[in-house]
Amino acid sequence: MSPRRRVLLSAISSILLLTALAVPVYAQFYDAARSSLGFSQDAIERSPRLLGMGGMTFVGDDPHTAITLWDFAASPLGILEADSANTAELYPATSSFSQVHDLPSGAGTIERQDRAARETRLGYEIWRRTGGSSAYGIAGDLGSLRMDQIFSESVERRSTFIQPTIMPVLMGHVPYVKSSRWLYSARLFYSGETKKNQYRNLMENSQGQYIDQAGQNVAPPEFFTPTESKVRSTGGGLGLAYDRGRAFKAAVCMDVVQNTIQGRNESARRFAQNDEKRPYQTAQVTLVGRVGRSLEWGVDGRDWRSKSDERWSFSISAGVGAEPLAGKGELLLREERGQALRTRLRWTRGPFELGAGLATGYRSITITPPSIGDLTSFNHFRNTSSYRLNADSLAFPDSVVYNQAEERTWEAGGGLAMRLPGARGTWGVEYHRLQGLTEQTLSGEGPLRKGWDVRTGLEYRCNQAMTGRVGYMYRWEDENEYVRQDEYLSNIVTLGLGLRPAGANWTFEAGYAVEWRRADYGAPADPRSSRQQLASMVRWAF
Repeated sequence: MSPRRRVLLSAISSILLLTALAVPVYAQFYDAARSSLGFSQDAIERSPRLLGMGGMTFVGDDPHTAITLWDFAASPLGILEADSANTAELYPATSSFSQVHDLPSGAGTIERQDRAARETRLGYEIWRRTGGSSAYGIAGDLGSLRMDQIFSESVERRSTFIQPTIMPVLMGHVPYVKSSRWLYSARLFYSGETKKNQYRNLMENSQGQYIDQAGQNVAPPEFFTPTESKVRSTGGGLGLAYDRGRAFKAAVCMDVVQNTIQGRNESARRFAQNDEKRPYQTAQVTLVGRVGRSLEWGVDGRDWRSKSDERWSFSISAGVGAEPLAGKGELLLREERGQALRTRLRWTRGPFELGAGLATGYRSITITPPSIGDLTSFNHFRNTSSYRLNADSLAFPDSVVYNQAEERTWEAGGGLAMRLPGARGTWGVEYHRLQGLTEQTLSGEGPLRKGWDVRTGLEYRCNQAMTGRVGYMYRWEDENEYVRQDEYLSNIVTLGLGLRPAGANWTFEAGYAVEWRRADYGAPADPRSSRQQLASMVRWAF
């Protein structure tokens, strides 16, 4: 695999690390693909209610966006205080995306589809709380994603992703300590991630050229880059917290996770494989608290490190009676480090609520090739294979070269909400602004991504059991400020529904968002896209 493509793919996913919720984020391919499609719901991953209210995240007084150790920072040390009852929650969700542009043809102008995707997810949390002294349970999700995108003039690359995750947790008051203010947590983590790439011909009809149809399979462009990758992540962590009541709570968590990555590209006459063991060490520090009766605040910081060695092997038949072309050895050294910081403030007075937040992130990935004298390196194999008879027709990926990629991101925003008279509902409005800069040794500075949006939402209680919601978001994005004609405008409409029958021990929430996105310039090809997200939650208290 080209290290340039690998670095770019990894850098895209860093924004997810700023907003990780139910479980630690160690996915290597799946989350990067979700982020590139805009499927991440940021802080409302667990709140379909706010998705239906325009996607607000700072106001709305939602339990799943409260400034607590668990709901704000996903620290397992906050599970006990997150609720007083035993709870089970399911989060079914689905998303879709399609992007097209106009293409001149002999019959006029037709539509060409550049990218398409569809995802289904099922998140879950099951917690048992025992008498206010301890809690245990599991959290995780099961997700599947298919993403189609243009690879060449007549070929698409179809990628499918599957990822189940599970995180068992045990937490409670520290035993054998007189003070009840000290809390501990222990958790395990497992994730099984699979990615497969297929290459297919585009389907064409009188309306246009499309990539998400049943095009004919074609061979991969070269035999070295993996077409199937598997990642198995196992690990766990410990945490310690000090609970000072409403004044403040402080928590520290340490996690160690081992990612075993294996990529393959094989057929009846050839075999290529990449192997890597990529460990992550993560430290998390969280502070949440209150000032008086009206002001809540929270700060969450994370730091992670990883260093790994990726190895390669390859073999292809040279014909009957001929010696196969084969080799194996070191591909590259990879080093990653990063930090993320999130802050939140919430102030309430009477029917009014003010909220604000700031998130910053930094991520650096360094790729180092083997030494030039390493005769087992992929670079040496690539450079000398052309001297082998009948091997000069093979297509090779790029050489492994030194590269350091750094990404710096930040997002800030704030909002105002007001409860309607008679406790009939809530209205709110928010403003968000974000920026992300990527710098690489190979390509220099850029892209510089910028954007802002305005969100508003209304919740109205129709009767004792049913609540309706509606919202709107207007968004402007510049994918790279250093180049022209890559600014986009989006209009997003949201709807929501909540059911809370009297006397029932269950509740249901659903939110739906549909987005129309167009270029904010007179582009010849008129690029445009649409995105839909449907999220729901079923909650039982027992």
